[in-house]
Amino acid sequence: MTMKINKTHSLMLFLGISILLTSCSDSLSDTTDGRLRYWISTLSSDKFEGRAPGTEGGQLTKNFISKTFQDLNLDPVNGSYFLDVPTSEITLKDSSYLTLSFRGNDRKMITGDEVVFWTKQAREYRKIRDSEVVFVGYGIVAPEYNWNDYEGIDVKGKTVVILVNDPGFATGKLRLFNGRSMTYYGRWTYKFEEAARQGAAAAIIVHEEEPAAYPWSVVENSWQGPQLDLQRDDLGADRVILEGWIRDSTLNDVLNFTGFNYDSLKEIALEKTFSAFQLRGLTLSSEIHNKVRYLQSHNIAAVKKGSTNPDEYILFMAHWDHLGFMDGAQMGDDNIANGAVDNATGVAAVLEFAKRFSEINTERSVMFLALTLEESGLLGSEYFAKYPPIDLSNIVAGFNYDAILPTGLTKDMVVVGYGASELEDLLEEELSKSGRYINPDPNPDKGYFYRSDHISFAKRGVPVLYADGGFDLVDGGKEAGFIIEEQYRLDAYHGVADEYDESWNLDGLNQSIDAIFNISNELANNSQWPNWYEGNEFRSVRDISRSGK
Repeated sequence: MTMKINKTHSLMLFLGISILLTSCSDSLSDTTDGRLRYWISTLSSDKFEGRAPGTEGGQLTKNFISKTFQDLNLDPVNGSYFLDVPTSEITLKDSSYLTLSFRGNDRKMITGDEVVFWTKQAREYRKIRDSEVVFVGYGIVAPEYNWNDYEGIDVKGKTVVILVNDPGFATGKLRLFNGRSMTYYGRWTYKFEEAARQGAAAAIIVHEEEPAAYPWSVVENSWQGPQLDLQRDDLGADRVILEGWIRDSTLNDVLNFTGFNYDSLKEIALEKTFSAFQLRGLTLSSEIHNKVRYLQSHNIAAVKKGSTNPDEYILFMAHWDHLGFMDGAQMGDDNIANGAVDNATGVAAVLEFAKRFSEINTERSVMFLALTLEESGLLGSEYFAKYPPIDLSNIVAGFNYDAILPTGLTKDMVVVGYGASELEDLLEEELSKSGRYINPDPNPDKGYFYRSDHISFAKRGVPVLYADGGFDLVDGGKEAGFIIEEQYRLDAYHGVADEYDESWNLDGLNQSIDAIFNISNELANNSQWPNWYEGNEFRSVRDISRSGK
């Protein structure tokens, strides 16, 4: 159950911190803390309406970031701070429905409470009639793991029901995928894409809180209302007609008619002899009525040119978008998902790096990138990486900031996707100077490494460090840190409670910025080219991209 938090209180009130907001005028504060508070509070204010792309609040956000870059005398990229990201917006109308039927007995699903569905096909009307339902286990085709859930079955025109996460999470066996650590195959984006490659008409993922890593309220908040996508030449015809989520309890009710139950399906899906099979007698029908519009969103980018090697880049990134106004919000009259932690904090960090590098000279160039459409599936970063304004092989290293909790000082820094690149060696050396240490991601099962924009660059070989704040607090230790993370994930993530409060302690964020600044400043002034570790999945891509240099 999502905790209801009064508008006048912070999502982090339980921390018991009492730090007053540093006053900020139109000119920036002389302190990092003051600047961060100004940027975070402004970007997450109601005036910015939750920063949804294609809205007035989204435009205010882009203007604010670009104006900050301009005020810092940073250079635009190819003549502009605004980098086009052609976008489509598809909004499901109330007349749409989804019905599951068993041998003529229809059950019209309650949208929001039982299912959430949409289409990425940019058309005003789509329909599915009596599509046979097939259980495909985890919906994974992974030759490197000798795993193919679609082997031996034709799902063209059918509805596939898919378990969330991957088999390694369910068993904990280290030799099965990556044990409890989620792989890319566990991501919802992959599952919908694979279903489309298999020719399915509809793909429904079963939501179960632990393997999904978030409660049903996140599904309601994230996938209802306008759904954004990149503009596609085929109008999304290569996607399934219907994508959606169903509650595990709801599916279990429906399965009772078929002779199965949800727990039995999960057990069957893990057997070595598993083969996808039709849930006989069960069909799906749906009519999807959409409002479709096209818009231009933007990544916002600026550069501090290097003096000696201007074509070599250090990259800082954070996504600027959030969810905007929310239907059915449960916090009084508040219906704005302000996104203070996610990701006003990350944007503020990038702006702080921009401020610091604007005041010094470096041999290499430094790029600052605020990305759009992260909440829609990392689309802004994917578009940038697919159509880069600079040669990606010339990016020396990247640093990603996404949703940093206000934890106060920590003894550690968390590296999401730990064990990936030589950037970790540089961070470890830097932290050791102050008696701190690297903490591997304590929640690898939640798949955070595949849930943020750095992955779009990593897939092209660019070494990127996704180093968060920390969990081992100077005041309270690991126990206190985990409480903060869990409280945020359950009560505020992708909801209206993600708001800034003057009581926030930003010492941890400040600390993190200092450490990364020291590393990046060294890289900006030397000839190092950090790489992925030997054996990492992205190492060969990087080696090939750099081989001609």
